[in-house]
Amino acid sequence: MPGKHKESTIAFRPSARARAIIEQRAALSGSHKKDFITKSCVYSNIVVVGKKENIQRIVDALQEMQTVMQEIARQIQSGDFFLTDESYQELKRDYLALVLTVVDIVEGAAYLFSKEIPAVRRNWKAELELEQYRHVPEMDVADMNHKQEID
Repeated sequence: MPGKHKESTIAFRPSARARAIIEQRAALSGSHKKDFITKSCVYSNIVVVGKKENIQRIVDALQEMQTVMQEIARQIQSGDFFLTDESYQELKRDYLALVLTVVDIVEGAAYLFSKEIPAVRRNWKAELELEQYRHVPEMDVADMNHKQEID
């Protein structure tokens, strides 16, 4: 449908210098600008400005996550846990994003504790994403084999 987008838009207005750098890096990366910016945001280090309000937001998000997870555990144990597939996917997406962000923030703050992040851990999000795609061919082959057995 015209005028309708499946995903929401994120927009920002960089300075002329920052825009030139972004455009040059995107061009040299061989990616489309939107893909370059997305990957840059998702796979870069997170720098948290050490204001009390910022730290409190992180603590609040973790406390909310803990409360929700405790409620889910209670419901599962009692047998009252029911989610539609759409609700499950939304819950999974939101909590995976929160967990990934918290891990990135903690790793980004490692310098405060004089700890160095091992090189193996630096690209763990990219590896996690690739791992999801590694199983796709296996699932396709298994589906094809299953369909052949049925026929």
